[in-house]
Amino acid sequence: MTKRVFSVLSLLIITSLVAGIPAVYAQSSPADFSGEPDKTMAAAHESFVKKDMNKAADYVKKEAGKVAKGSKEGVMKAGDELSKLGQGVKKGTVKSGDVLKKTYGQVDHALAIAWHKTADEAKKAGKDSSEALKKAGASLEGAAKWSGNKLTEAAQASVDAVKKVGEGTAKGVKAGTEEVNKWFKGIGEGIQDLGSKL
Repeated sequence: MTKRVFSVLSLLIITSLVAGIPAVYAQSSPADFSGEPDKTMAAAHESFVKKDMNKAADYVKKEAGKVAKGSKEGVMKAGDELSKLGQGVKKGTVKSGDVLKKTYGQVDHALAIAWHKTADEAKKAGKDSSEALKKAGASLEGAAKWSGNKLTEAAQASVDAVKKVGEGTAKGVKAGTEEVNKWFKGIGEGIQDLGSKL
């Protein structure tokens, strides 16, 4: 009787472990991310066996031309890190999906910092900072997903609010200065908090 109970228990444990495998991979599916470079990084993660990450690295490097001057270097370094990672995968020195996720989280964090600085410069110049703030929020959210961390409540609320305003902009929905400042602060604090966890 004890042998039979042990066999059933073993079978249940194995079944639950196998059932959990798709959930781990589903966390990095391209459908889980709303924008670039996360969709490309998720596709690269899915095709880990194919060893192709050049598209994501190229995208990140192109973003360097769109952010504030003081942020370009950080974005270029992030693109270089993706290129190095791709080379490591091709050479076989990177054998863990966790290394990919960690690097992707760091890349998204670098993009969040750059877009947040870009939004700050636009705001100080009296220009519309909403698009840069939206990109900062999306990058921050991507960094949290990739790294397996959760954003603070204030940061997540700011990211969600910026998304809604971004969707409503086509309909003429605008946010007041006070709201934008609150979101700007929430995303900035989220960037700082997540940076201490990466």
